[in-house]
Amino acid sequence: MASLSQLPFKLPQDYFIDLARTVGVYTAPYLDPVEAAIVDQLEKYAPTAVHHVRGFLAAVESPLARELPLMNPFHVLLISLGYLFTIFVGMRIMKNFNRFEVKTFSLLHNFVLVSISAYMCGGVLYEAYQAKYTLFENQADHSAAGLPMAKMIWLFYFSKTMEFIDTMIMIVKKNNRQVSFLHVYHHCSIFTIWWLVTFVAPTGEAYFSAALNSFIHVIMYGYYFLSALGFKQVSFIKFYITRSQMTQFCMMMIQSSWDMYSMKVLGRPGYPFFITALLFVYMWTMLGLFYNFYRKNAKLAKEAKKVKAAAAATEKAKKLQ
Repeated sequence: MASLSQLPFKLPQDYFIDLARTVGVYTAPYLDPVEAAIVDQLEKYAPTAVHHVRGFLAAVESPLARELPLMNPFHVLLISLGYLFTIFVGMRIMKNFNRFEVKTFSLLHNFVLVSISAYMCGGVLYEAYQAKYTLFENQADHSAAGLPMAKMIWLFYFSKTMEFIDTMIMIVKKNNRQVSFLHVYHHCSIFTIWWLVTFVAPTGEAYFSAALNSFIHVIMYGYYFLSALGFKQVSFIKFYITRSQMTQFCMMMIQSSWDMYSMKVLGRPGYPFFITALLFVYMWTMLGLFYNFYRKNAKLAKEAKKVKAAAAATEKAKKLQ
């Protein structure tokens, strides 16, 4: 069975890659001089640091990353800072405006993310099957044969920019409580980490996290979409979303733990060790933050249940009088 990339027509990831390349062409005349000026200043005041960073990037860059757009770390930094700046400014601007109703836009946004998440989950698993991947211990393939998987991993990385819109919707709806440290940290850090994964090794073990996270997002954005349409029957899913996310983190920790054990103790070749170790540490931070979020929500739900029960008892007492 042929790889998806061998079909006689363009696939969604190809269109997104073309889009990113086009944006890069139009923004280059504005961004390149800024990047050059910043690098010149850094070379002037911190030449050793610049030398080491350049050496590190040159040493770890996958040949496949050169076939993909949005791989310049300066652009990644700009997008991340732009995301944080938009949050900072947006929340202050919205203080002077009423809450905007963006139901139609939210529906479209959630539908797009459900669709692309389902596509990425299926596409990554299909390419993994084609490449004869096992559950764990899959080495990075930097040859041309790895390009189809690399494109899927790139699409997963690029989709993290689309998830930034979650925050923008919260801001215009004035749901500032939802724009928590966990929310901002997760969105900003995951985008940067997946740039690094795509830059260094967009094949091999990267498939597991991409497929698993895409599957969880099908459930999450599917719930948001159906809830916005008024399907109250799906409300029970809300209580399982955070649990499923924490389960995901545990599974990724198991993967990274096994891979590190395999490489360092058993001496087997494997995925880049520093990426595997980064995944392990990052999953610990996510598990801790999400568990804290889960506990707070459970406490609030319990308190709300008590208030509702007390109100019902009061109402019943009034009727008996």
